[in-house]
Amino acid sequence: MLVPFSGTLDLCHPHLLPPSTFIHRTNSSCHKRRFFDQSIIRDATSPYPLMLPTAEAFAAAMTALDIRPADILVVYDAYEIGTYSAPRVAWMCSFFGHGAVHVLNNFRVYVDLGYPVSSGEISKGGGIPGEPGDAYPVATIPDPDRVILYEEVKGLVGDEEIKIVDARIAGRFSGKQSEEDTSLRSGHIPGAVNVPLARLLDETSKVILPAGSLKDIFEEAGLSVVNEVPRSWILTCNSGVTAAALDLALSEIGAKGPRRLYDGSWMEWTRRAEEELVVVDTNS
Repeated sequence: MLVPFSGTLDLCHPHLLPPSTFIHRTNSSCHKRRFFDQSIIRDATSPYPLMLPTAEAFAAAMTALDIRPADILVVYDAYEIGTYSAPRVAWMCSFFGHGAVHVLNNFRVYVDLGYPVSSGEISKGGGIPGEPGDAYPVATIPDPDRVILYEEVKGLVGDEEIKIVDARIAGRFSGKQSEEDTSLRSGHIPGAVNVPLARLLDETSKVILPAGSLKDIFEEAGLSVVNEVPRSWILTCNSGVTAAALDLALSEIGAKGPRRLYDGSWMEWTRRAEEELVVVDTNS
């Protein structure tokens, strides 16, 4: 759920720190802030960056962060970022079964309106002690189909009932701009439509735009988000992070059809796909 900022939202003075993703944890007795480090809370055995951790690793990370299933989580990016990683962190928590998860829209607005912030150390986890037996439980993932893997995406290429949406910047999507690692191919999955993250955000505040504006953006990209019901949405990006912002935007619009996040995204596709499955736009 996307939470618009209002003066009534009690964030208990969230910390203003360098660009990162934070979780504000609330329950009936306390408010705490936690730094969610995606460079650590991931599948470290994968050759691709920022892949989902196992359910066991996620539970261990949440235990270390002193987060429990009954907590209400409000996730936000640092001021300098605006909106980038927070939708992915919220999506991950939801995927592993955490019930009350929200994305703040957004911390920059909170600060610019003059509400108080604090500075100093913030917990990154690392063995925070809890009561005996008070570990975050290992989840049985409620809906594993919210993630789609490479072989299944490959098998669905060309299926007109599947909508593939890519959140990368236009130059990388088109293939006209090189990847940071120039040994990797730029371009896109056949049939994919480009809706860059920046299009979903206000240029100044970086808040996610209202549902009506989001609907117009998808419609302008040729995606009928209300009238058509695709068999599935496949959401992709560079490494699985900003694809979660597409998921959040489609949720806010009320788009019909199941939404599936391609976790490996372009960092996997460009390394594994045959040449004919990497499309480079030739139009000017």
